[in-house]
Amino acid sequence: MSGTKFSSGGDVEDHLKRQGSFRKLVPANPNAESQLGMSVKMLERPNVAQTSKEYAAFLQEYNILSEYNILRSQDLKGIYVIPSAQNPFLWFGVQFIRQGVYQGGVFRFTITLPSSFPEGGCPTVNFQTKIFHPLINPDTGELNTSWGFVDWRKTNRVWQLIQYITKVLTKVDSKMVPINEEASLLLETNLEEFRERAKNCVKESLNQVYNPASTEDPHYITFSPYDNDLHDPIRQEIYKPREEDDKNKAIGFSWVQPGSLQAFSKPEAR
Repeated sequence: MSGTKFSSGGDVEDHLKRQGSFRKLVPANPNAESQLGMSVKMLERPNVAQTSKEYAAFLQEYNILSEYNILRSQDLKGIYVIPSAQNPFLWFGVQFIRQGVYQGGVFRFTITLPSSFPEGGCPTVNFQTKIFHPLINPDTGELNTSWGFVDWRKTNRVWQLIQYITKVLTKVDSKMVPINEEASLLLETNLEEFRERAKNCVKESLNQVYNPASTEDPHYITFSPYDNDLHDPIRQEIYKPREEDDKNKAIGFSWVQPGSLQAFSKPEAR
């Protein structure tokens, strides 16, 4: 992997420092305060606009956390995503391709939420792993999301965007509006050459799987080679045959008499 560094700009960094932990909760009501508390604030002559701005920051952080919790509840196959520990607007992802011309590939990407999330349009998807694909910019690695989301609305969810990533990598459609004209042309005129270019991307992605992290963020997804001392005992435990007693051991309770198909035919135990 190249030594790519992630930054979100000065405004966003200040915004994040103000928010602090990604796991903060939104205040119940900024106006529901005791008389003593209100009196103190009146004496200090607070900046009302600043107070509202801070509450909006907490609310935005809560929206991002809620979005990730919704994502976790979805049954998304072969793809892993986690928000950065340092910047909640930046999410790290790895896609394992299980079918199609990119089968076997392990592709890294990032999702960047707009600074005004959930407003601001569709999040940006950038691949760190080179992929020869009609919808992926060959120079920047940015995925064209407009083919799947013509108009990104507040009702759209990040998990739907992740589902779209899987879809465009497992089923390459010649009708896609291309960013990579060369890939689109080969897909239509020379499918064998396109497949060969795709296989090269898969091989290159596997060569990069164990590369050191390109950022110091502790949430960056990393992999390590198979360690015999560490992994063999776990593997043996998984494949170990069950004991005979375990095979014949009844699991749960049945109200059906053996040999009968009638429900509740088994006599009640006394």
